[in-house]
This record gives sequence, structure tokens and C-alpha cells, in this order.
Amino acid sequence: MFASIAFRGCLNPGEKIYFVAHTHPFIMYKIFFKTLIFGLLLPLGFNVIMPPFAIVWYGWIAVGGLIFFYEIMNWYLDAWIITNHGIIDLQWNSFFDKSSTRIEYHTVEGITYQVKGFWGTIMNYGDIMIERLGTGTVVTLESVAFPKKVEREVLHYQEKFVRAKNFKDETALRDMLLGMLQRK
Repeated sequence: MFASIAFRGCLNPGEKIYFVAHTHPFIMYKIFFKTLIFGLLLPLGFNVIMPPFAIVWYGWIAVGGLIFFYEIMNWYLDAWIITNHGIIDLQWNSFFDKSSTRIEYHTVEGITYQVKGFWGTIMNYGDIMIERLGTGTVVTLESVAFPKKVEREVLHYQEKFVRAKNFKDETALRDMLLGMLQRK
């Protein structure tokens, strides 16, 4: 439900979100912990030790809370959104700087994933790449959580899209042929 609200600006009319892939939170732990400790817990500790400066500590906590919120948004909004029409690669750099790349299912030539290193294997994260048909360009989401699952989801919804498109094309062709036969 939150994904529908957060990503609704990226969707075309009639498009539905099936799956959202994010960078593994383990990759972001350093930023999250630094912000949590230096932005929130440290000023709370100072507030206990030196209560006369409470206004300074509350200001520090407010700034730390905003930075923590920014980092959470940065992590959550850098994602691949898998929809009924294709894949949207959303890059969120700041509140006023974002970009997206739309990859339609019929332009996907191949999808691969790569898990590297000890932590990538243990924590199950890796890079996932989609190669676009004809252009040879590769769109990559780095350090994605559960890359094999993301690959399976993309392939599943791509197959579903192709089956629905083929059915629609067959129906249109059948109707056209029936119309031609009826005119004779």
C-alpha cells in the first residue's frame, strides 16, 4: 500500500505495481547507524547530562531526525518498480532531483544477476542487470536484496505480459479475418 502512494507519480494510467526491489538494507547500515547515533542518541545523552542546553540538543535532534528521514527516503525511493507494463528504474538523489527509466517488457533482451563476495553471499544481495533489446544498453540495480527472487519476478511478469499481448493480438487478428470473410 505504501508503495502505491510513494510511486504513484511514476505510473501511467492503468498501470499497477506488482513488486518493488530495493537495495539491501545491509548496504545502508553504516549511514543509518551513524545518523541514528550522532544525530539522535548522542544529543539525547547530552540532554541528560547537561539539561540547561536543552534547546541546543532538541535542535540537534530535529536536524538528526530530518537527516535520518532523508536517508530512509533515499534508500526506499531508489528502486525498481515492476508493473503490469514493464519495469521502472527510479533513481532518487534528493527531494528535488529524481529520474526514471522505463523498460517495457517487449524490449527486455535478457536479465542476469550477480552475487559477489562473502557478505553478498551470506546476506543474499547482489547486482541485477537488464539488457535492452537492440540497443545493447544495460540497466543495473546494485546490491539488490534477493536478486534471484527479483529475476524470477521480472521473468514471471514478463511472461504474463507476453501471454496477454499474444491473446489480444490473436483476438484482433481473428476479428479482422472474420470481418474480411463476412464482407465477401
